[in-house]
Amino acid sequence: MSLHAVLTEAIVFLVATVLVVPVFERLKASPLVGYLLAGVVIGPIGFGVVAHASEVEHLAELGIMMLMFSVGMELTFERLKVMRAKILLLGFLQILITSVVLGGIGFQAGLGFGAALVVGGGLALSSTAVVLQLLAERHELATRIGRAAMAILLIQDLAIGPLLVLVPVLSAHAGTMAGALGMAFLKAVGILAFILVMGRLALRPLFHIVARSRTAELFIATILLVMIGTGLTVAWGGLSMALGAFAAGLMLAETEHRHRIMETIQPFRGLLMGLFFMSVGMVIDFKLAYEHFWLIASLTIGLMVLKALLLLPLARLAGFNWTGAARLSLILSQGSEFAFVVFGLAESLKVLPSAQAQPLLLALAFSMALTPLLAVLGGWLGRKFEPYEAPGFDMLVRAALGMQDHVIVAGIGRVGRSVVDRFVKRGVPYLAVEGRRHRVVDAKAVGLAAFHADATDLAVLEAAGIAKAQALVVALGDAEGATHLVATLRYLFPNLRILARARTEAQGRQLTRAGADEVIVERQDAGDRLASAVAVSVDL
Repeated sequence: MSLHAVLTEAIVFLVATVLVVPVFERLKASPLVGYLLAGVVIGPIGFGVVAHASEVEHLAELGIMMLMFSVGMELTFERLKVMRAKILLLGFLQILITSVVLGGIGFQAGLGFGAALVVGGGLALSSTAVVLQLLAERHELATRIGRAAMAILLIQDLAIGPLLVLVPVLSAHAGTMAGALGMAFLKAVGILAFILVMGRLALRPLFHIVARSRTAELFIATILLVMIGTGLTVAWGGLSMALGAFAAGLMLAETEHRHRIMETIQPFRGLLMGLFFMSVGMVIDFKLAYEHFWLIASLTIGLMVLKALLLLPLARLAGFNWTGAARLSLILSQGSEFAFVVFGLAESLKVLPSAQAQPLLLALAFSMALTPLLAVLGGWLGRKFEPYEAPGFDMLVRAALGMQDHVIVAGIGRVGRSVVDRFVKRGVPYLAVEGRRHRVVDAKAVGLAAFHADATDLAVLEAAGIAKAQALVVALGDAEGATHLVATLRYLFPNLRILARARTEAQGRQLTRAGADEVIVERQDAGDRLASAVAVSVDL
């Protein structure tokens, strides 16, 4: 392609991005669906602005790699440790049971065993991008349902690596399933060993050197070098570059530079992911949806209903009431963006026939488009059947109007509640934000100014008046979330007084390095000490 043609297509993609995102945000729908539709419009099936989808597949591959890299960055041992055993079991059972049921249906419908295995595993996944966006928009990331959804998505993300390993092996060993699975296991072990060795021996020292240079361009270049270099290395071993990028994310997830890396790649990730979904839209035949409307509709509705029904009893066993289980099941009932990657790879390697892949891709796209409606239905169920009301984001906005020089308390567990009780006795103006609904209900019952929202969400803290507050008290149970919150607010609000509690001395050192002005290591009187520290530090 000539430079003129490349620049022309780049302009087309940028214009589509500028038009798609605001429109779908206004409609409160996922921009991912908009990118798919934009790809249809500008692609060869639509107006043919981009004549051949293959012309952008290399840039789209970068989008897949960036997505997989960021997923790997999310999979820290700290996150896995804080998950409750019930939620971990819920995630594993959801993947296992849903894969077996959906794969079995595919096998009975005429798919080969290998294709059914890939289809079952791919359809068992839910959309991390869509679900997290919806939870963030509704400020429910730190609620019990939000935490459970994130935990299940995290377990699903762990399954992506084996799926990406398995598809090429199935292609190479289509006749010997036992051999294919054995080869997949050996390759997965090899990749894990590669991650551990390279992560310890090379990446930590490399990023220490780069971080000391304080050069943003060098930091970005190093991130891209690690991501693309690992992808190419893994690809030379016969596996996908996306899996290599996932491995690179895992390597960097345990370094102290993780938060800075995540903030650095966020804009690139969004732009490249938009390009990836546009490229997917270019090859999806929406004429097929028109010609076989009832087939596609049946696949879409059947997928969502079946996934919700399979997750519902599992959520009940994990301790949710019927309303909570229904809300969790509805919000996780769609297909996943990763299924596009897995099915696209399976189609290109002839594991999944194109005639069967295309209807599945359409059903995935439509299921993602319907998810916001199901989230609204879930919210209605919560308001209708939950016996007690917890003041949420809207009431927080109203409560913060006119407040100035107040203190924001993030988390009202045992320590946070103790802080708030002392503030009430001393007449200190405060607002408390907590993600667990029952704690907010209990606090409201005794007249405390507590609100049900995600205390690590910057939009929530801005609504609580963080720009006008004197201090922030971080009393969150999530150690990683607390550290990330402190680091982000220290960067955005350098004059804000930040006080935090830590469960251990090691966590206390992490919070101090992140920028906390004072850290109280937890003891029985941690709440008293935090409240006194606030009073002294801001002259209350």
